[in-house]
Amino acid sequence: FRKYNIMHLSFLVIYSLTEDERVETLVAVVSALSIRAEPVTFFLASGNFENMFHIDHSSGALIVERPLDFESKKELSLLIEARDSGLPPFSSFSEIHINITDANDNFPQFTQAEYRCEVFENSPPTVVCDVLAIDADSGYYGTVQYNITDGNHGNFFTIDPENGYLSTTVSLDREHIPEFNLTVEAEELENTLHKDKATVIITVLDRNDNAPLFSQIFLTEVSEDTPVGQTIIKDLPVGSVIGNIQAEDGDYGPNGEITYNITPENQFLPLSVGEFSGLITLIRELDFEEQSIYHFQIKAKDEGWFSKTGTLNVTVLVMDVNDNPPVFSSSEYITSVRENSAVGMNVLDVTATDIDSGVNAQIFYSLIGGHIDKFAIDSGNGTITTLAMFDYEQEQMFDLTIKGSNTGGHALFSLAHVVIQISDVNEFTPRFIKKEFNFSVLKNVPIGTVVGKVMATDGDRGSEGQVFYFLFARKKKKSFEIHERSGDVYTTNSLRKQGNSHVVLKVLAKNSGVITGTDIDETFVHVSVIDTNEAPMFTSPRYMANVTEDTPIGTSVATVSAVDEDSIVNWNHFFFTIEHGNTNFSFSIDPSNGIISVNSPLDREVWPVYNLTVIATDNGSPPATGTTNVIVTIGDINDNAPKLTSTEAHVRENQPEGTIVTKLTAFDSDLPPNQGPFMYWLLDSSVASAFSLTPDGVLLTTRPIDREQISAYQVLVAVRDSGFPLPLSSTSTFHIRVVDENDNPSMARNIFIEVKYFGLAV
Repeated sequence: FRKYNIMHLSFLVIYSLTEDERVETLVAVVSALSIRAEPVTFFLASGNFENMFHIDHSSGALIVERPLDFESKKELSLLIEARDSGLPPFSSFSEIHINITDANDNFPQFTQAEYRCEVFENSPPTVVCDVLAIDADSGYYGTVQYNITDGNHGNFFTIDPENGYLSTTVSLDREHIPEFNLTVEAEELENTLHKDKATVIITVLDRNDNAPLFSQIFLTEVSEDTPVGQTIIKDLPVGSVIGNIQAEDGDYGPNGEITYNITPENQFLPLSVGEFSGLITLIRELDFEEQSIYHFQIKAKDEGWFSKTGTLNVTVLVMDVNDNPPVFSSSEYITSVRENSAVGMNVLDVTATDIDSGVNAQIFYSLIGGHIDKFAIDSGNGTITTLAMFDYEQEQMFDLTIKGSNTGGHALFSLAHVVIQISDVNEFTPRFIKKEFNFSVLKNVPIGTVVGKVMATDGDRGSEGQVFYFLFARKKKKSFEIHERSGDVYTTNSLRKQGNSHVVLKVLAKNSGVITGTDIDETFVHVSVIDTNEAPMFTSPRYMANVTEDTPIGTSVATVSAVDEDSIVNWNHFFFTIEHGNTNFSFSIDPSNGIISVNSPLDREVWPVYNLTVIATDNGSPPATGTTNVIVTIGDINDNAPKLTSTEAHVRENQPEGTIVTKLTAFDSDLPPNQGPFMYWLLDSSVASAFSLTPDGVLLTTRPIDREQISAYQVLVAVRDSGFPLPLSSTSTFHIRVVDENDNPSMARNIFIEVKYFGLAV
């Protein structure tokens, strides 16, 4: 207190109050003395939190004004003012410290009325979630414990009584119990009547622990004429005609969503399965005859992160329908029956097949067209028999139309044509129309030429009336043969050596089969071979010869020869002539021995190759000629000197020594090796001081040239070839023009300037 304060306050201690003290409870009485001015009044100067206390201004009684709450305020420091009645009043202050102690006046309270937790199924015992209840009291009063009071059937869960951790005691199975609803209680240790409850809903999350499962083996039947796109649906027992596949998966969400597919993928399978529906659909036409049963596997797969699968073996039986007609082994049958055969004789067994099965493959045979009054057919096996006797001489052929059909309600059929030929009996012998045949042929006809034709007749018809011809004994060796069926007599060898001769041939006519001695006929064939004038024939169709262009006149080049096989002496003599290709009469031929010789000088550069047409003409009437070709190739010699290709060039004046003017080239009409390489040199020594020439033709300057002194040069150039045995050379004048440069100043000259002025005088 201040030294001049006249108040005397009692020194107060620290007070302790329980929070459950009643309102108006007296806490203390404050007293003070003033020697200056009484009376003294009292005030709460500060620290009165939420006006919890009140002090009587006169008596200084400090009482509880409002309920105390330990949880809101645990202690207060009240500053008490004692004020005298003077003017101005003097005051003195004192502090009272009040500790509020706890009372068990609060209940535990969960932070949530409902807790939601999740746990994966098949997990080992683990903490699922934690619950929290708060008791505002402190110390022992605020300590709570937890326990599960309801919903824990099977004791799948446990709770830590101190910290509220809720844990599983076993592995859970969502497919068994997907959700738990527990009631959890929190109560005070000090007063078990102080408690609170909360609901804990625990959702068991799915794991993909169940594979799709089919409940049955799938077997169904479907008709092969089922339309494409038809869905094969099954809600019926195994073995029914229609069906549907379904798998079950005990999992939840994506883990339980199932898709279907055929495994392994088979592009040839005519069926498909709906990915989500499991409906089996026909995507291509079925054909029982192609495949009557399908075995495949359908896989069901769930949509889990690590998916599981199940499989189903599916058998689809294709039921046959009558969709194929009977097919005959041939669309047309040809057979024969001998004339005069007995009635009821088997003619032919026709067969048809049907690739359907069972009753759909049964076939009924019938005659529906043709000579149905002459024949009958067994409806079951297709055997055709006769109903009459036949005479070949009256009728040789019959035809039938056969129908093969199914016996079912939806009957299909096909037709076949049968041709029945009546075969003849051999009752007649072949007879030549003449006892002798006379033919003539030229001796120069080619081999295979038909000389003539013999003919024999047979009263039978068909194969029994066929006549075969043969040359008899040694006669057939005389360069002739006869065609077995036509009777044509033809040559088999050259007749050139048989000119003017007469050949007699014996020909036999018979039917087919073995000769018995009475079923043949004979005739003679007289062939006159007429001689003709044959042309001479050269021993080669072409002759080749080579000769150089310097060959002297009269030199033999080639010899041709020919033969003439005429039997007449005068006809087989001939002579040679050159008919075409003898340009400039360069060659001549000896008429008697065929020696071809040089007749005039040859020049390869003018005519390098001759194609001579040589003929041989005999003395026949009219004369005959043979022809051949003689190819004469003229060989080259070095008889042409080389010549410069160009004889002009130019060079600019004032060029340094060694400047190339040009590169000379030459040509030679001869052939290699009588051409290059060429050698060049200068013949005119008077210009040697201005130009030089290398052996390979490079023309160079030997000093600078001044056009104003000499504007052109003429150089005598020699060029020589590489011919053998002696090279040839030629000489040409080569002209070199000097091109001007601006290398001289202008010359002085007089300039006259005339100025004319047109103006006014000033």
